[in-house]
Amino acid sequence: MRNEINAVAAEWVAREDAGTLSPAEAEQLAAWLAADSRHLGAYGRMRAIMSSCDRLYRGEPAPEAADDRVVRPRVRAWAWRAAALAASLALVTVATLRFLDDGADTYTTRIGEISHVALEDGSVVTLNTDSRLRVRFDEGHRDIELLRGEAMFDVAKDRRRPFAVTAGGTRVVAVGTSFSVRRSPARVNVLVREGVVKVDEAEQPPLRLHAGDKASLPERSTPVVARVDTAEVHRELAWRDGMIAFSGETLEEVAREFARYNTLRIRIADPDVAGLEVVGMFSATDPIGFSRAAAQSMHLDMALGDNEIVLRARPKKKAAAGSY
Repeated sequence: MRNEINAVAAEWVAREDAGTLSPAEAEQLAAWLAADSRHLGAYGRMRAIMSSCDRLYRGEPAPEAADDRVVRPRVRAWAWRAAALAASLALVTVATLRFLDDGADTYTTRIGEISHVALEDGSVVTLNTDSRLRVRFDEGHRDIELLRGEAMFDVAKDRRRPFAVTAGGTRVVAVGTSFSVRRSPARVNVLVREGVVKVDEAEQPPLRLHAGDKASLPERSTPVVARVDTAEVHRELAWRDGMIAFSGETLEEVAREFARYNTLRIRIADPDVAGLEVVGMFSATDPIGFSRAAAQSMHLDMALGDNEIVLRARPKKKAAAGSY
């Protein structure tokens, strides 16, 4: 069934690429997407494959190979559609082999990378920087394991199959909602954007979180739940657009947050400087731009090295000598 759904999705995407669908074809596609939540997930995956293959056939390099660009002529439409279909079927084969192996698909992002993953049930996962998760679906369950990092889950409703995210000893269960989970060595954070989720943690009573609830779940300690307004929810999720929002974090905390997205690290050379508070929104992958802005607004000295940016207090000017 999964192979058949992917094949139909690939055919629809190839037909769209060949030209605008007729009104009758558009109605057929809409009906097919609405018939089963898995159809939307398959369609999203095939669109992503189409986009990747399109860059390949235009001769556009992968991001890390931008300096080695080779220009190739664009193939004719029929060959391109065949390649897209072949690529989609190849993906199905790989996914099926993994499914037969351990029943799971694994998705990973590198440092500084954000990825959108369309799942077969119609749910969408947005993976933040340096994150890894494992997906295992069957007829009765939708199980996700967040192995590291952070992810946003926009869950398609399916009351027959609860959507469960496990991060360490924490398990978050939803039916149809939108929430994020961040896993770090010391704690798990859960933020609910829409709907309701249930949180189970070892040796703790279960929690029921509603939209606007933010839970911090430290290891071997009592969970802390707070209500946040809509603006704060948007700030917390600014990473989906490649941004980081701060509202009073210290410069030391800001440096740690930028380290999640970059190999070029910010080092605070003076303890007094480390406690300065930061407010604003910045590009997650531009630590140099942030450091320049911080140095200017906080009257700091900035030094750029090979592997780090150093921020320290400016030396105080000596008082001018008096005249006699």
